[in-house]
Amino acid sequence: MAHVILTGCTGTAGSAVLARCIASSTISRISVLSRRPVKQAAGVDKVNVIIHKDFNVYPKDVLEQLKGAVGCVWALGISAGQVSADEYRTISLDYPIAAAKAFATLNSLFNFVYISGEGATRNPGRFTALFARTKGAAESSLLSLNPKNPALRIYNVRPAFIDDTLDAKLKEGKKPFSYALMDKMAPLLRAAWPSGVSPTGKLADVLVNCVEQQGAKEDVEKAYRGKGVSFDGEGEGVGVLIENVGVRRLAGL
Repeated sequence: MAHVILTGCTGTAGSAVLARCIASSTISRISVLSRRPVKQAAGVDKVNVIIHKDFNVYPKDVLEQLKGAVGCVWALGISAGQVSADEYRTISLDYPIAAAKAFATLNSLFNFVYISGEGATRNPGRFTALFARTKGAAESSLLSLNPKNPALRIYNVRPAFIDDTLDAKLKEGKKPFSYALMDKMAPLLRAAWPSGVSPTGKLADVLVNCVEQQGAKEDVEKAYRGKGVSFDGEGEGVGVLIENVGVRRLAGL
């Protein structure tokens, strides 16, 4: 039975992952780090919501509550257009790096699953967008932690369009006007660009499988090898990059 850590549970991907973890018979404990209460977790015995204000710092009392966790799905994020460039880098790059460093001490093997995004690049050019540049830098920085943190395994996952319009439960409590637009766009995207769509339930299945994966390096590579997946990292700290096409393949789409 596994203990997992989640962030970003009030967002689209994070709320889907939380729902999947709650329903899982193999996950006995869920620690949610959030700046505010999480309505979806209310009354669920195996969920512990830890109100955490600064994602750059992890005090001893917080780490004590997280001890023994096998991994984390890092879904905390924001659109690059909603904040300044500096704030976007703090949220998308600094926060996950600080967390991965702190969480590497929680278990003898710890899976850090970072939700990046389709289009992210580790080799930016002069005109590369802030989103692509920052997410790629986060992926590279997470992988660079491997040599000094042998317990840490990094999964960089790049979904494209995350589609939760068919998941009525995840719409609860979200702004109606945003769904009016998405309900119109989603069917068009599913028809015109099916390979670029990641339904929330299927994406959550892949992310939760990553966070629970406890096999040896060879077993991990065997389980994920195929179209849309590549490997990097050193020693047992294998790094797994899953493109959107890989997400869909692993989800059976």
